[in-house]
Amino acid sequence: MLARLGLGEHPDLNEVVSRVETLTGKSIVISPLGDQTWEAVTGLVLIRRTSANVLTRRTDPRWFQLHSVWHELSHLLFTHPGHGSLPGQHPGSQFACPGQTILARGVTPVDLEKDTDFSDAASVIEAEAEGLAQMLSRMVLLESPRSGDDVAFA
Repeated sequence: MLARLGLGEHPDLNEVVSRVETLTGKSIVISPLGDQTWEAVTGLVLIRRTSANVLTRRTDPRWFQLHSVWHELSHLLFTHPGHGSLPGQHPGSQFACPGQTILARGVTPVDLEKDTDFSDAASVIEAEAEGLAQMLSRMVLLESPRSGDDVAFA
């Protein structure tokens, strides 16, 4: 999937988002808004036919918000199935509308190969998204000479 993205040597947030938009045919908006009430949810994506809104927990460090964005964009790239609604009074539910799919990122295992239950489809979906997110985090956060990606989270 990383090769399919066809990113340059030192991609930034805009380049990754642009490539995901091209590959998925969806316009993407990133919205930091969550807080501690999100508990274990660190980000989620609301997917509509022609668009996707990636919501991150604003109280997380900016680098972690960016990692959550990579995770949600990974769900889009893998076209993972999601749910039609958010539980209870989740803060992201104000953005929910009929006909969309919702995927949320929670706390995931560090060792994806060792800690993933490969007999459970939901675990595999999360492991795929987290694995690609980790690769993107390494490319953008550790290798990129740019530091302006956090502007999206202001």
